[in-house]
Amino acid sequence: MIFELLQIAIGKRDRLSHTPTIEEWRSLFADSQKQSVVGIAFAGVERLPKEQWPPQALLFEWIGAAERIKQKNALLDRQCVKLQKRFAEAGIKTSILKGQGVARYYDVSSLRQPGDIDIYVDCGRERIFEIIDSLEFRGDRQSEDKKRKSLIRDWDYKHLHLDVFRDTEVEVHYRVEVLLNLWKNRKLQKWFAAHTEEIFGLTDSAKVTDKTDSVTFVTPTVEFNRFYILLHIYRHFLYEGVGLRQLLDYYFVLLHTDCTDNTDAIKALKQFGMWKFARGVMWILQEVFGLEREYMFCEPLESEGQFILSEVMAGGNFGHHDERLATEKKGKMQTVKKVVKHNAYLMLHYPAEIIWPPIWFVWHKCWKWSHRKDIKD
Repeated sequence: MIFELLQIAIGKRDRLSHTPTIEEWRSLFADSQKQSVVGIAFAGVERLPKEQWPPQALLFEWIGAAERIKQKNALLDRQCVKLQKRFAEAGIKTSILKGQGVARYYDVSSLRQPGDIDIYVDCGRERIFEIIDSLEFRGDRQSEDKKRKSLIRDWDYKHLHLDVFRDTEVEVHYRVEVLLNLWKNRKLQKWFAAHTEEIFGLTDSAKVTDKTDSVTFVTPTVEFNRFYILLHIYRHFLYEGVGLRQLLDYYFVLLHTDCTDNTDAIKALKQFGMWKFARGVMWILQEVFGLEREYMFCEPLESEGQFILSEVMAGGNFGHHDERLATEKKGKMQTVKKVVKHNAYLMLHYPAEIIWPPIWFVWHKCWKWSHRKDIKD
């Protein structure tokens, strides 16, 4: 029934097929939490006829959750502006990726459940390490760790974690995305380099208005996101898990895309081995969210779509609720074990991709060791 509620939220239907019981409403709320679509689901609740409303206690709980999401979105939007302003003052070009960057496509953007802030910088890893602590970010965070020398909490081949806002994770990307397949990743980095203009393609494009502010920041073009957001979903599906929130993001991306010429998108998807996955996602967007065929750039594939959707519903947002992996503990070696165990479920569908995580972890460990002098914590 979570599908029906989301369809109501995005205007695809007017009411639920039947009035849920109290237990069914509790299950609906729990499913929306698992999939990180609490706010969008609430938009569906608001559109229901009064006789189908949830019990009052749950309704109030849902209202409270939705209000917190609105407040968090307003905060993150202002923080995006602050980040871009600080980097611009240092002569660094930036773009807000994914979450806050795609929320602008939503009709109810303030109710999209936010995560962290992903910001891409055009200066490369070495340069960002050199200047990050001179950008006067420290005053934005009331840090209890007074002895910390650097605002960089952790870093890897793709990005660094910037410890700047007390309640918001910030990932500074010097590479937009990576694939664990080393050969495909080399081609992917060349693809991003060839599409640099699209990464910084929309200035003042995300306009979010709250009670006092009109907030604007730079995001990639929707044409870039047509490939990039699907790539992001694909990568998380292979190595962690993915939820309905990410698929709903892609639904709205496609709604805003001109699909008259799909040549580049199709070429990229086939080049990086994502064609079957893309067709499966098209089926999900059609069946779950009611996406019309005119917005798709490939024919839906039901068999793959059903498999992907079963994994989405089992794992929830980024696979955090996958009971098959619930016994795994935290830690670097446990993370490797968890990825390998997760990939075992994908063996028959993506055999050429699931062999790469162990190879990547060894390669990345060597790569990071060779660059250990780039930054001092």
